[in-house]
Amino acid sequence: MSVSAGEIEKAESRAKAKAPRQYTEEYRLEAAGHCRKAREADPKKSIRECASELGTSDKTLNDWILKQAKTGRVTQERTGEQKELDEARKRIREPGSGSGFLKEAAAFFARSL
Repeated sequence: MSVSAGEIEKAESRAKAKAPRQYTEEYRLEAAGHCRKAREADPKKSIRECASELGTSDKTLNDWILKQAKTGRVTQERTGEQKELDEARKRIREPGSGSGFLKEAAAFFARSL
């Protein structure tokens, strides 16, 4: 089965489109502040309008605004348990993380033949 270059490009562009964007803490704070100031200047301005100006989704911007109002920050500090889970997920995603087991299993089954 042959795959054309066009199909590969389409698949790559879909993968890139679905990858979440990463924003810095500073950008999130500035975006929340920008929206707050814009809404003070024009009370009829919606979060959706602010989000389209900034190039983010309205849900994301709204989350940042709510978090800033509650805690003064727009990101949450990761707990030790969450950091451990992040590290475990990273090790799982790394290529070759399970290759030792696979090699041992292949050798075991090769001996039995």
